[in-house]
Amino acid sequence: MTELRITSNDAGQTLEKYLQKSMPALPRSLMFKAIRNKKIKVNRRRAQTKQILAPEDTVQIFLPPDVLENEPFVPGSADLQVVWENDDLMVVWKPAGLLSQKDEPGAQDDLNSRIRTLLYRRGIWNPDTDRSFRPSAAHRLDRNTRGLVLTGKTAAGAREAARMICQGQVEKHYHALVQGDISKPMQLRLYLKKEDTKALVRDTPAEGYQNADMDVTPLKREGNNTLVDVHLLTGRFHQIRASMAHIGHPLAGDVKYGGDPGRPYDLEACTLCFDGHCVQAPKDLSETKPVDLSRSPDMN
Repeated sequence: MTELRITSNDAGQTLEKYLQKSMPALPRSLMFKAIRNKKIKVNRRRAQTKQILAPEDTVQIFLPPDVLENEPFVPGSADLQVVWENDDLMVVWKPAGLLSQKDEPGAQDDLNSRIRTLLYRRGIWNPDTDRSFRPSAAHRLDRNTRGLVLTGKTAAGAREAARMICQGQVEKHYHALVQGDISKPMQLRLYLKKEDTKALVRDTPAEGYQNADMDVTPLKREGNNTLVDVHLLTGRFHQIRASMAHIGHPLAGDVKYGGDPGRPYDLEACTLCFDGHCVQAPKDLSETKPVDLSRSPDMN
């Protein structure tokens, strides 16, 4: 018999969901059969698949150990710039060149791995007890895009971040260096579809295309290029890169979307506003050295 204690990060969800997330090797058919036959109990009593788990509940499991295994966690790099945080949320800085999430099996250095390692070393998250919760970025940036990313430190924070993003309550601004002269603000209301590794853009609706909306404001000229502020109103695949190329102003150096070669493209997620907070990218990254792993300060 294996007994698991429900933590605050695992609470608030159904038994079915908890078992699916914390024991990926457990087949659904076996899970349902075990619950019916009292091979899985909650607080030593008959369980229901849809019952909500509470903190300090215990789950008793009378099944072979091999079906109870969770995805192993291997601590890696904790080289992570924390720009803002409270008890449940934090905003971190993703450097250009770092994946937001791993793209192959096994251990890999990516933003999510660094988030988990940092919270593990600070004692905020424990993969052995918080079995169904894995901290991760609430939204993604492309590998070569740098900038601010909202993250849930706790399960409650992750749910709140997801809710705010789903309801359009997270305001995102980017700075992009684009080719050519943009002299006045523009409202782009386009339609985008992902096809393989590129985004296709249209001016009018079509089957398979989603609305891709953003406002573009010129900030300054830099030689033959223009630095613009992009207020992203929807979050589509390669939206800024593909949309700017569609109107004849690809990001400088973005050869994938028609930019001239010779330099890496420059795209930065510079502002995140949510729940009364407005977090700005630091002017000097030395202002956001990795935080003390023993503390969880409120950096409002």
